[in-house]
Amino acid sequence: MYYVFDRNCKGRWIDQPRGDIPGIKWSSWRKGAVLTSPPPNPLKFALKPCSPHAWDHSPYLPSFLDASAPIFRDDLIEALEECGVDNLETYNTEITDPDNGAVYSNYKVVNIIGLISAADIQKSDAIVHGSDIYDVDFDSLVIDPSKAGGKYFFRLAESTNALIVHDKVRQHLLAKGFTDLAFYPSGKAAL
Repeated sequence: MYYVFDRNCKGRWIDQPRGDIPGIKWSSWRKGAVLTSPPPNPLKFALKPCSPHAWDHSPYLPSFLDASAPIFRDDLIEALEECGVDNLETYNTEITDPDNGAVYSNYKVVNIIGLISAADIQKSDAIVHGSDIYDVDFDSLVIDPSKAGGKYFFRLAESTNALIVHDKVRQHLLAKGFTDLAFYPSGKAAL
């Protein structure tokens, strides 16, 4: 069984407008391909200032920070690799906290290699825009495991913003105590 992977916690957010790093074309990070030229080392980001009045904000630094490309904490990357995820290209980061000036370097920007067309369009509740199978809106996504090719973690080709995770990985991450992640059953996920 496959799930849509996301974060599920009140916590900090990246305060980074899209495309503000010279030489970085963030759309390349959604193609599921190896980057043709390395990004700056380290990639630098800032957290949004902590607001006690925001319903989805707290001082907590989660294992997954959502930005133009996913940013995973080092222990999350290690746990993914422990259970067989072998398609992550990682890049060093420095994340500055504007509230206290702290700089965190225990996160990596992650390029997920492998864009897989694993949606069962006939069984999904989906709107295909024109003839472009890579631009699909899902009210309900059904993953065809035979199309996933045995991969445990990948970007869905039909909707490249979706990160898909196999139940083996979900079970491993939950056992490791990653309570700040969400695993939405693909049949109940809208993308």
